Amino acid sequence: MSRIRLVAFDLDGTLLRGDTVCEVIARRLGLLERMRALEATVKTRDEIARAREEMVGWYGDRNVAELQEIASQARLSPGAQEACASLIEAGVEITIASLTWDFAVERFARELRVGSWLGTLLRADGDIRHVWAESKAEWLVEKMEAADRSPAEVAAVGDSAGDVPLLNAVGLPVFVGKEAIAGLPERARHMPEADLRDVAELILDESGLHADCYFVGR
Repeated sequence: MSRIRLVAFDLDGTLLRGDTVCEVIARRLGLLERMRALEATVKTRDEIARAREEMVGWYGDRNVAELQEIASQARLSPGAQEACASLIEAGVEITIASLTWDFAVERFARELRVGSWLGTLLRADGDIRHVWAESKAEWLVEKMEAADRSPAEVAAVGDSAGDVPLLNAVGLPVFVGKEAIAGLPERARHMPEADLRDVAELILDESGLHADCYFVGR
């Protein structure tokens, strides 16, 4: 395999574990039960769009900084910080492509020193620029083309059906969901609920790099 030069991570369920960003915010607002009901029932794009519009109504006059402060209570996955640091140290570019709110993706991207990200954008006027599963793949392909990267030089890490198009777009797809799902490429590496340090080591090893050179305290 060619050396991996770009890795795209999903956020909820991949770089974060436990409550999703939307659940963390809903919990603070006393609306966790409603949030989980939405997550359990919405399926179509129209339903998801209406759910997002409902959530915007919950946020009221809270500004981006306030929403980011609440979202910061979401829990990073085991090894997330070390994994990102090791990949960056090895010269690998990292990006985050997520369906959740852009303000939350930005918050964690900055914590993890990730230079670019994609998320559903909530504009100041309340308008929403939606991100869908296919949007994530299209955005990554545009980044690959702009940087003259072939799929063989790109990895992606995800945990759900919303990541399938993203995983199919790259040479090294890694799936960290608990159980394999339909649509995953045959070449996907399944690492259920893996410590992300192990995922980073896999990426570095597949790139012909010595992972031990880039990890501290492991």
